Amino acid sequence: MQLSYEKLGLDDPMYGKAEYKVMDGMQPVCYKTADGYLPIVTAGQAAANAEKTESDKPAGKPEVQTLYVLSFKVNGEAEEMTFKSKKKLEKALALYKEKSFMSDFETTEYQIVA
Repeated sequence: MQLSYEKLGLDDPMYGKAEYKVMDGMQPVCYKTADGYLPIVTAGQAAANAEKTESDKPAGKPEVQTLYVLSFKVNGEAEEMTFKSKKKLEKALALYKEKSFMSDFETTEYQIVA
């Protein structure tokens, strides 16, 4: 398997969304983006996926995620940490409460659009 990276042309459907197309000889394998790699999707698969994702979400309701913010003081200086998991937040909070130099713990929950 000899992989090569090809810059996207203006006619490519992923132009502006991906940086390179990863090729194995003349066969496209995937797209390389700033966030990682995306699989190559054919036109038929893209239409099927679009229908599936649109039908899964209720109209007008954005998908939200809970973000937990832990505010505390370390030697009198304010600090904050964010968590996407309540379990990890509780684990960190239990550990930090044991420390004598950490105080004033406060947890805030935010609903963010995913």
